[in-house]
Amino acid sequence: MLNVLKDIMEGLKSLDKAAWTKKMLHIFCDICIKAIDMRMRSNTHFDKTGWKFFITSFKEQTDHEFTKTQLKNK
Repeated sequence: MLNVLKDIMEGLKSLDKAAWTKKMLHIFCDICIKAIDMRMRSNTHFDKTGWKFFITSFKEQTDHEFTKTQLKNK
């Protein structure tokens, strides 16, 4: 029973990891710069509008739908 729970938890952890390519990283950085230039960052973090812009822009440009947590961890 304990091994089954351990396997389930490992499977869930692997779902949170994102695979990044160099092209995706460049797009990520470009979107960051654009969002900052558009003043979607208050002090040290993006606001709600900034994250929405970030997630949709990233999906449009890469066809990968990463979560806010995955993008934030990058």
